[in-house]
This record gives sequence, C-alpha cells and structure tokens, in this order.
Amino acid sequence: MNSEAYNQKPIVILGPMESESAWLIDRLSHQTAHSIGAYIFHEGKIDGYPVVICRCYIGVVNSAAAATLAIQHYNPLCVIIQGTSGAHDPDLHQGDIILGETIVHLGRFFTPHCDKGNGSNPFRWAPQGSEIVSVDPDQFTSILHSDSRIINTAATVPYSDGRVMRGTIGAADIWNKELDMIAHLHQILGSDCEEMEGFGVAQVCAQFDIPCADIRVISNSEWHKEEEFNEKFGESCQMFVLETIRRLIAEKTML
Repeated sequence: MNSEAYNQKPIVILGPMESESAWLIDRLSHQTAHSIGAYIFHEGKIDGYPVVICRCYIGVVNSAAAATLAIQHYNPLCVIIQGTSGAHDPDLHQGDIILGETIVHLGRFFTPHCDKGNGSNPFRWAPQGSEIVSVDPDQFTSILHSDSRIINTAATVPYSDGRVMRGTIGAADIWNKELDMIAHLHQILGSDCEEMEGFGVAQVCAQFDIPCADIRVISNSEWHKEEEFNEKFGESCQMFVLETIRRLIAEKTML
C-alpha cells in the first residue's frame, strides 16, 4: 500500500473460498494485489478507507498463516474472518447470520484410555484448550471472543436474507454430517455453527493483540435435509460484512 494508506491502519478481511472473497474484492477501489508466498492480498479502499482482502483458503492452518502475514505486513486496525458455515443449532436455517461473540475450537480433545479392541467413543472425549502464549504461557483455553465493538456494529446492519444472531461459532478441520455428533458439540461447547478457520484467526489475533471478529452465514444444515451446502450464501455474508465495515468506518468505531 502507498505511504498515505499506511497512515491509516487497514481493515483486513479474510475469506476461505473464492465464493467467500471474490465479491468483496471486486468492491475495492484503487485496487492493487500483493503476493506473500501462496497468499494474494488485495489492497484498496472502501469509502476512502484502506481495506485489505485475502482469500485465506480452507482450514485452520491456512487461515492462521494468512492472518499472521496480514498482521506482520499491514499492522491492521482489525481482522474479520467471514464466510459460510454449517448449522449446529436446529433452529438455524440457510441465510441466517451468526455474529461470533464466542469462538470455540471443535478439534481439540483429550481421549481417555481405552484398551485395544474396545473401539472408540468420541462422546467420552473431553474438550482441551489451546495455549495462548501472549495471555499466559501456562494457561490453555478452547474459548476466544470477537471484539465487542465489531459485533455491536454488525448487529445494527439491516439484512434481508435471514436472521442476524449473536452466538458461538465453532471451528476445526472437520466437516460434521453426523447428527449425533453435531448435537453433542452443540451441547458441550455451545456451538451454533461450524466452520474451518475462525479459531485459528482468533488465536493469532490474540497472540498479537489485534481486534478480530468471526462473522458467518449458515450455508447448510444437516437438521434440514433440503438445506444442502450452497455457496451462493457466501455472497450474502460478504454483502453483510461490507455494510459492517462501512459502518465501522463511518462511525470511526475502531479509531
């Protein structure tokens, strides 16, 4: 970005798939692209304010790497990870937006001893936290939080493709389609939906003390067989996030 843009810390937006990032990239004015390794950071402006958008690719490691590079290179005002998700709460439907006040790790568990030949029972597994070094190197947590200023602003954005709800977003490198497991995770971790990137981004942002938020749209639900994954809802989420960052800019919420 040019020197003038660097006088303002940019907002960084991450989206795992093309269907979760391309629409937003097309909304940037004065756009340029900057590659760091496998990641392309699209630099530009929205309503005159610097914004950087990156397709971070699917998975906790990919998104954590993209977030780390973005933080080191841009020193952003905040980082928003957004995109599609699968419902854990049976009351959620395609198009509903979840504002991730809480972000939980769905893939870290301690398994109790079980003798050979006795099989495996994931319902006996206990959630295990991640080490957040910048907070306390001796403490582990499986729960992180979005920045309340971003979530509160997002909650004011009009939206017509579904409901907008504050909730808990779960993330791990797994796509759950077993209803018993979905119900179990919903019960023990309080997850309203699942995706594959949010906790990695939130953990990196916590390490570097950068405000972040996870905003997701429900794109599929195993509770409702007719609601198979549909990537078109990725655009719905991007439209919602665009209006959120416009309000953050206009109201100078993070400044």
